[in-house]
Amino acid sequence: MDANQFSDLLQRYRLGTCSEEEKERVEGWYNERRNDLYNPLTETEEEMVGARIYSNVQDVLTAATAERVIPIWRKKRTRWVAAATMILMATAGYFLLTHKDPVPGIVHTLKPETRPVMPGGNKALLTLGDGSVIVLDSAANGALSQQGKTIVLKKQDGQLIYQSRHNGNQEAVAWNTISTPRGGQYQVVLPDGTKVWLNAVSSLRFPAGFTGKERVVELTGEAYFEVSHNNQPFIVEIISAAGKPGGNSVEVLGTHFNIKAYDDEPAIKTTLLEGAVKVTKDAASVLLKPGEQTSISQSSQPSQPIPVQTEEVVAWKDGRFVFSEAGVETVMREIARWYDVEIVYAGKVPAENFEGEIPRNSNIQEVFKILELSNVHCKIEGRKITVLP
Repeated sequence: MDANQFSDLLQRYRLGTCSEEEKERVEGWYNERRNDLYNPLTETEEEMVGARIYSNVQDVLTAATAERVIPIWRKKRTRWVAAATMILMATAGYFLLTHKDPVPGIVHTLKPETRPVMPGGNKALLTLGDGSVIVLDSAANGALSQQGKTIVLKKQDGQLIYQSRHNGNQEAVAWNTISTPRGGQYQVVLPDGTKVWLNAVSSLRFPAGFTGKERVVELTGEAYFEVSHNNQPFIVEIISAAGKPGGNSVEVLGTHFNIKAYDDEPAIKTTLLEGAVKVTKDAASVLLKPGEQTSISQSSQPSQPIPVQTEEVVAWKDGRFVFSEAGVETVMREIARWYDVEIVYAGKVPAENFEGEIPRNSNIQEVFKILELSNVHCKIEGRKITVLP
């Protein structure tokens, strides 16, 4: 089995589409070699294995940029084994950092709850039109794929670019999806030049080339759009995390706006910064002017536009939390998504409101020290945050 075949097998293992025989092959390969990869761990050291895997993955990926073959741990290994080791460890490291539940088989003995609580970063999965998946945070910079007449490029600054030589238009449409985990964010430039920033726990489904009279994309979670102007209307269909359309859409021609559509939020909020948009729920619609916001709950039509502080709404894409008279639960939902932690409440939710600004790269202990200034007190136990009454 060469490196490409092994990579394909790992992708199918991660997606749960491989056969039982293939699953046993992957897990058997890993278990036979884990003693080669690490020295025996003491019980105390085992609690830090998540952080150690991440460190080793970073070392491997750094070495990969300088050498075509990765001679790690035992140099007598063949070329394909070395390459497969890098892929396997990168896959394991990604899931340790982005999932609270252990991956079946390979990492079920680890303790993901002991991972250090770190702020999020540029992490995402790209699912191509043929169903193959690319882990963007560990993929090499440069060309990743060709989708029809469009080249998919990864830039060093955490940006994915769909570069089309045909103004984003092509006959056959390959739909791609970029999705961020808890603690992840990413930026993508669509084939028409539209720029999209994805917040944590979000996904954007889009064609690798726009055809017809409209440019249609599907959003779950939160995203900020800078739409490239042309004669094709740009439409964002809002989809629930379960993959169900809710009859909500935002239509624009060329504009800057933010959509926040998490399932755990009380309403879908669309905020306009520049241009004009029409927000539609079923047969009802409203028009927004710059500086205005409309909300849609599950059972309601779009609310009448209200003026808002747009800086607070889009601060996330510039690396900041900005809150203005925000309730405790609102603040904690943002923290849970960005730091990948569990939030629980010991008794009644505190009635205090929070106002202030926090850099998104702050250590979580620093975040809660700032919250204490507003009389919001928390207890941190691993990845569990208890909000005290």
